[in-house]
Amino acid sequence: MRVVGHRGCPEHGPENTVAAVRTAVPHVDWIEVDARRCGSGEVVVLHDETLDRTTDLTGPVAEAPLADLERARVDGTDEPVPTLAALLDAVPPAVTANVELKERGLGDDVARAAADAAAPVVVSSFDREALAAVRAADADLALAPLFVDEWSEALAWADDVDASSLHPHWESATAERVARAHDAGLEVNAWTPPDRAAVRACREADVDGVIVDSWTLAAAGRER
Repeated sequence: MRVVGHRGCPEHGPENTVAAVRTAVPHVDWIEVDARRCGSGEVVVLHDETLDRTTDLTGPVAEAPLADLERARVDGTDEPVPTLAALLDAVPPAVTANVELKERGLGDDVARAAADAAAPVVVSSFDREALAAVRAADADLALAPLFVDEWSEALAWADDVDASSLHPHWESATAERVARAHDAGLEVNAWTPPDRAAVRACREADVDGVIVDSWTLAAAGRER
């Protein structure tokens, strides 16, 4: 079962930063990060719509120019908010980068960033239109619908965009549902089991990967 570092494993480094990625990559198989557009038009890596929770700045990300984000400090460290391109540059070829789209209108930019990355890239989202735009931009890029427990709808959505995996909430990933996804040729990566017991339940349900805040909750992955 693969280990996916959720937001770069924030229990070990400032979330969604280059430093977090570099800390996590020896311990994980995939790195998951969040993408949205900043005020000057670049795609940056940050989960929330605003800067308030994770940085020393305030206000909407969509109104903040990249120059401000480069001066921001994430989680009280010296790390700035990175561009998606800069973060992907930090992911080695042996680790897959899972880019979650937090908004629409990123398809062309994310497809270009993925094409330039040394690492394999999987793009996921809760938003159907966001994933459809990526598929329109790149016929071959791996896609993954994100959802809570709407398995029938997610299977149909996966077929619509020719996805390679499903990313459900871990509590909804029962053995029967995971088997149904496998029968459809889809892998299952479950988010975000909070403890070892939850990870064990995912393993018993035969999920392919767990998206976790700390790699210590699961098998250590491939040491590099």
